[in-house]
Amino acid sequence: MQVILQILINGFIISSIYALGAVGFSLIFGTAGILNLAHGAFLVLSAMVAWFFISFFKLPLVAGIALGVLTSVIFSYLLFFLVVHPLDQSKKIPREEKEVFILTATLLWSMIIQGLLDYTFGSTPIVIAPFTPGVVHIFNISVTYNEVILAVVSLAIIGLLYLLINRTKTGKMLLAASMSHTGLALMGVELKKVYILLWGIYGLLAGVSGVLLASFLGASSSSVPDLTGLAFSIVVLGGLGSITGSFFASYIIGYLGTITAYLISPSYTTLPAFFVLILILFIKPRGLFGRF
Repeated sequence: MQVILQILINGFIISSIYALGAVGFSLIFGTAGILNLAHGAFLVLSAMVAWFFISFFKLPLVAGIALGVLTSVIFSYLLFFLVVHPLDQSKKIPREEKEVFILTATLLWSMIIQGLLDYTFGSTPIVIAPFTPGVVHIFNISVTYNEVILAVVSLAIIGLLYLLINRTKTGKMLLAASMSHTGLALMGVELKKVYILLWGIYGLLAGVSGVLLASFLGASSSSVPDLTGLAFSIVVLGGLGSITGSFFASYIIGYLGTITAYLISPSYTTLPAFFVLILILFIKPRGLFGRF
């Protein structure tokens, strides 16, 4: 019984953090139609930068985390301005081939970031210090206050994103962009401005998700491909471009990984996600919530 409770609690925590990163991944695809294969690199980048400033410069935890998240936002904008936008505007690439070029470019961007991280910080896993010490007991299961904070922060940010998208003029602009770029242009809204906002939000979500994940499980440059694969599996399972689908799919993938870690081995936590990815592509390629 204790093992089941431990799986339920730890699965909820890790799934909440996964959800935070996955909704950003899904937002980019739903609005801009881009599968960002550099996603895992953004998560690890923010985590390792935050850890570096906290550990070596002895900055307060919140300040270090802020710098890590800021780095993610900066690299998100670099990806957009140096890679995605120029390729999208290029006259030399046929329109029907641009998606493949951009997809490949994001993969190369991931490899560049991973190489820089490996060269700068090495491949040894790092762990960001907890927000606060202490333990709370839930049904005789010990849960650290830090783990509770990680889950609460993740869900709170997702809630704020929901309010932004559904209750504000800015959010409705993003929704309009996800439905029709032409319609948005007819309304007099410049698409590039929408994308600038979009990539900033994405960098913020990925950055926060990365530092929270590193506070719970740690991070290393070698984990970049697995994290990208997990996010990809989640958004495909939920339905590419569906934020709601990505949210619920995060808990399915998160719990499958947690069950695997407890019953088999922590080394195989990502395997269920990849099996689910293959299965969903054969059975229901539009995902659980059907958006494509």
